[in-house]
This record gives sequence, structure tokens and C-alpha cells, in this order.
Amino acid sequence: MRHNLTAEKYGVRLRPVQLADAPFIVQLRNSPHAVGNIGDSASDIAAQKAWLQRYFERAGDCYFIIEKARTDESVGTAGVYDITDKQGEIGRWIVVPASPAAAAGIWLVWHICFDVLKLETVLARVVETNPSVVAFHKKIGNPFVGRVEGEQQIGGKPVAMIHFRATPAEWPAMSEKLNYYASLAEKYL
Repeated sequence: MRHNLTAEKYGVRLRPVQLADAPFIVQLRNSPHAVGNIGDSASDIAAQKAWLQRYFERAGDCYFIIEKARTDESVGTAGVYDITDKQGEIGRWIVVPASPAAAAGIWLVWHICFDVLKLETVLARVVETNPSVVAFHKKIGNPFVGRVEGEQQIGGKPVAMIHFRATPAEWPAMSEKLNYYASLAEKYL
């Protein structure tokens, strides 16, 4: 969906994805730390541009580039999608491994969800074999609500997904924990 949502804090900025971001997205989503831990991705720039063109026409889907605020260097992606009836799902959260922008980037996404879009429920589904992201959600207090076997396919194989669900009631405590990690990392951005 074409949108104009932006947010900046902790030396990191979220900005709407653009067609020109396709090469960065392909490189990031097909990097060794991402493959197998996220849904299947476009394998080349042309396919990613085609995906983005369809995304621009889709309602209820906000895709962001995470970038360093001082240099405009792209360091990750994130999104909130399937937005309907005051509910949405966060995902597409991938950050360049050497970048300390992960906590700040996801704080900004949660901020968009709860403080800007005023969502009442925010879902997150994480591939079970991505233990660092599963642990991260638990560490920040995102309530675990279940596990679904074979819910998604990655590389043609069914994978289990771990489900989390947060509401505005959980956001202050989650924000405080994310603030701690994002503030520590800010000096390196």
C-alpha cells in the first residue's frame, strides 16, 4: 500500500518502501541469516519489483525500510500488514546482521501500530526455527498465544509458526523493554 507513515527515534528511521529498494530487499531477504527463518522471497530484482508493484495496490499493508537516520543507509525492513478492524500483524522484520538497529526498528513499528494506527491487537507469527526472534518476543513481553504446526511453507517444506498477540495494555511494558535495548544501541548508529 502506498503510505506516507514515517517515524524516527534512537538514531533510526522508518520510511515507506520504494521500488528503488528492490535490490536491497533481495540481498537482505536472501542473505544466509534470513533464508529458512522467514517466508520464501523473490530471488531476483525483477521478481521483487513485481512483488512491490502488487504491494503498492494492496490495502492494509505498510512496508518500511529501516535506515540509519544520520546517513540514510538502509539496514533493514519491517512491516505491519493485514490491517483490518483495528488489528494488524507485524513482520518482514529483517536487519543486516552487523547493524545494531534491530530493537530501534521494531520499537518504531510497534509505535506505528499502537500510537499512530491505534490498533487494538497486533499479531506476530515467527518461524519456530528462528529461535533468536522467538526469544526476543518473549524477552520484551509480547504475549505468547500458541504454536501452529505446518502453518506456512518455506522452501517447499511445512514449518511450525509461533504466535504472539499484543494489545495496547501490553505496549507500555514492551516499549520500556525495547527502549532499554534501543537506547544501548543508539550510540553505535
